[in-house]
Amino acid sequence: MWYPGFTFRTNKFIHAIMVATLHYLPAFVVDLILRVQGSKPIMLKITKRFERAAKTGQFFAMNEWKFHTGNMIELIKIVNESKEKDQFDLDIKNMDWDVYLHQYMLGIRKYILKDNLDTLKHARNKLSK
Repeated sequence: MWYPGFTFRTNKFIHAIMVATLHYLPAFVVDLILRVQGSKPIMLKITKRFERAAKTGQFFAMNEWKFHTGNMIELIKIVNESKEKDQFDLDIKNMDWDVYLHQYMLGIRKYILKDNLDTLKHARNKLSK
């Protein structure tokens, strides 16, 4: 129904209202129509799966974090002084974030949503129509 995407919200109450309005209510209506037509309702089940996937990152997104980098800085020094310097690029500025996020999303799809990755091509084709 909606184009896939996400929005960060810091207010849990507003988020709950948005999820109920934009996800659960339309899913309920579509499932009601499917039931009337004699078909199997599936939208609430799908919506719950997506909500479960979204909640996996909620703890990290809704809290403030302070990371100490002393050990990482020491590791970078050691690796830069070693013969393996070219094999272990630890500089985060050189990271390909597009590749990282692509792999991250595939992991969510496979391990959180329990979707078979073989269906990815079909889903992309359907989305582009």
